[in-house]
Amino acid sequence: MQKYKVFLNEKRIGFVPGSNITLSKLSKVLTENSGVEAIIRWLPDFENSDSSETVVEHPEVEKLFQNFRSAFLQIDAAGGVVKCDEKLLFIFRNGKWDLPKGKIDKGESNETAALREVEEECGITNHSIVKALPSTYHIYKSPYKNTLGQWIFKETFWFEMEYDGLETPVPQQEEGITEVRWFHPDELDEVLENTYENLKALIELYRT
Repeated sequence: MQKYKVFLNEKRIGFVPGSNITLSKLSKVLTENSGVEAIIRWLPDFENSDSSETVVEHPEVEKLFQNFRSAFLQIDAAGGVVKCDEKLLFIFRNGKWDLPKGKIDKGESNETAALREVEEECGITNHSIVKALPSTYHIYKSPYKNTLGQWIFKETFWFEMEYDGLETPVPQQEEGITEVRWFHPDELDEVLENTYENLKALIELYRT
């Protein structure tokens, strides 16, 4: 079982505990501790390759994962899987179904950020955290002016939430959200057919 999955667009980078087997160029880069420059040089090769996945297998997989992660500018985000009478709340943004989430502000806890982002993006207020869920990880090149072109490593902290209110969700249009919709677990195939790869394992936890 993979301990970590990091996504580059729809491609997966898996980190697996096990014997020291060189399964990819990245494995060699990390086991030889070749440094940040070697990791950054590897990324375009993987991005432009025909491979959909590469795997790093090593007995010290945690160390290798942290070494990989250290090569990037770190950004943390938080979001929620909101439940109400078994239904789950999704947003539609940039042509895909997504979960409400956003960047954690300075001095803000993961939980506070997740609750705030759900409120802002979905227009609801009577929601509370039930439990923490597994984080997701993805890397991308920054499109923003102050970090333009830098490689970003984003960890998103997820929380299951319960909604106990009667508000009609309202999409935050200034963030490109065009729809907010409740889905019953047996309707999640529609979401899974048009969502991001890094969210699929999380969503699958709730499918009947």
